[in-house]
Amino acid sequence: MELLPKRDILKRRGLTFFVARIISNWGYRSLTHAHVEFEEDLISLKQKGSVFLYNGFHRSLWETTGMLSALNLNKLPIPVVGMGDNLIRGKLFVTLAKNTSVFLVKRGKTRREIVESAKELRNNMYSFMVYGRDVLLFPEGTRTSIPRTGEYGGFFPTSFDALLQYEKDKDTIDPNIKGVEKFDSYIIPFNCDYSFIREGGELVGFGSNTPRTLKVYDSLKMLKHIKDVYISFGSPVKVSEHLEKTRKEVSIMIRNKCLELVKILPVNVVGKAILESLNENRSDMGTIYKKIESVKKSLNDHKEKFRGFPDGNNPEHIFQIVSKSIPDFRKPSAKKLPLYKLYSDYIGHYFS
Repeated sequence: MELLPKRDILKRRGLTFFVARIISNWGYRSLTHAHVEFEEDLISLKQKGSVFLYNGFHRSLWETTGMLSALNLNKLPIPVVGMGDNLIRGKLFVTLAKNTSVFLVKRGKTRREIVESAKELRNNMYSFMVYGRDVLLFPEGTRTSIPRTGEYGGFFPTSFDALLQYEKDKDTIDPNIKGVEKFDSYIIPFNCDYSFIREGGELVGFGSNTPRTLKVYDSLKMLKHIKDVYISFGSPVKVSEHLEKTRKEVSIMIRNKCLELVKILPVNVVGKAILESLNENRSDMGTIYKKIESVKKSLNDHKEKFRGFPDGNNPEHIFQIVSKSIPDFRKPSAKKLPLYKLYSDYIGHYFS
């Protein structure tokens, strides 16, 4: 596997990166309501000399930057984050992204382009590991798996291939190469659960035809719309203990660990309740309240996953919490059924 020069993959620029970090952390602290469930082992592992690959499902543009602040404010190094090159447009924004914490993953259209993109990603990932740079990646590759199919997508195995290869190679990599050290590599599953996904309407086909891309102004504007978000970090997976697995087996293992981190929020329960009510051609509040109570009861085996619910089981209070955050829930309508289904499908695996 090709080892890229350190200068070609670590392109953070002092002032640009410093300003971006200050703005991002200020917005995270002041304008969002993030609840973080954090593995303390991560800090001790970093202190011992480890390199991390953070993996999670992709739901919203927010986590591509919000996760960086969550890590930074919990005293962990800011990883570089992989983003599809379709999300950032324009030479200026591409340069700013590369100078902060982003590396772009090419979205190939032809088979040849896809193969070349996978090769480039593999080499980038391998080089990041060699130089000890943590990476945050969304192996699902898209925010549209749930709205399109009703299920989370599979994890592409390319990045896991790079980690497995690094663990096999690290004792033979030339230590005289500048910046090279020997690290223990870990995969850190994570998950973000949202009480409100700002581009949710677009994801299911309302508004513009495609979900919005990332622009500097839009990124700042987005902060004030992020309400309660629940961030969960799972237990570290030591890569050297899984060398007998194929890259596909590792990708399936990590995807399952990310599924286990998905939390159940009031918006998911209410979305499911409204969906069931509308499918029975009922939209009266009495039916919806009964459905909320029924859905919540059906999830009792997973009650350790509940977050953000008020004390007790008052369905009216649960509905009020959701309708206050999302106007489209205030007067349930069949026209908004895809949006209710979106929030319901985020916890769909708990019903199967």
